[in-house]
Amino acid sequence: MLGFPVALLGVNAFEWYAHKVWLHEFPRKHRNSPFFTHIRHHKRARLNGFEDEGYTQSMWKDQEMFNEKAALIGLCVVFTPTVVVAPFFTIGVYYGAWQYWHKHSKAHLDPEWAKANLPWHYDHHMNTNQDANWCVTRPWFDYIMGTRVIGESDIAETNPLGMNLPQWLEKPVNRVARRLLPKAFARLDENRELEAQRLRDSQATEVDAA
Repeated sequence: MLGFPVALLGVNAFEWYAHKVWLHEFPRKHRNSPFFTHIRHHKRARLNGFEDEGYTQSMWKDQEMFNEKAALIGLCVVFTPTVVVAPFFTIGVYYGAWQYWHKHSKAHLDPEWAKANLPWHYDHHMNTNQDANWCVTRPWFDYIMGTRVIGESDIAETNPLGMNLPQWLEKPVNRVARRLLPKAFARLDENRELEAQRLRDSQATEVDAA
């Protein structure tokens, strides 16, 4: 049974790393990379208020959709042999991969749903700095690694689990998280202030230009 939550944590770590390194850092250095299509995904989302109509297309017609689905299927194939010794872990990997596709595609077809349910990913695309907020399904590793950058405070999650928790549970969760990860939360607070300042500077520039 423990294998299931371990798998979810592992999948979250993988999406953080793959998004940051494979989809952002590597394509900038190697423009012939098949993952360079992720840049186009960012442009479409940025120009259309977070929406990306590519998610209405067949994976055979849109390279970004093909890459994303192929990567998730490949992840499941790689871990399928573990079902023999760790069936709950394997199920967790399958579930995590399905959650990634389900939430990511739904978010980019319904920006209002994204704001309410995946504010960390909305910030990834719509903040002044798009090189942060690497997690999609849950913001766990962005909090652990100090890469969560909150943009709009009124839509942001209220705890690092990214879940709707009752107040009696959420307050101790937040306290424990800050005690366990003091340096990460110090970076998170700095990130939040920096983003707010960048937004103010951007708005001031727009006013001056007008």
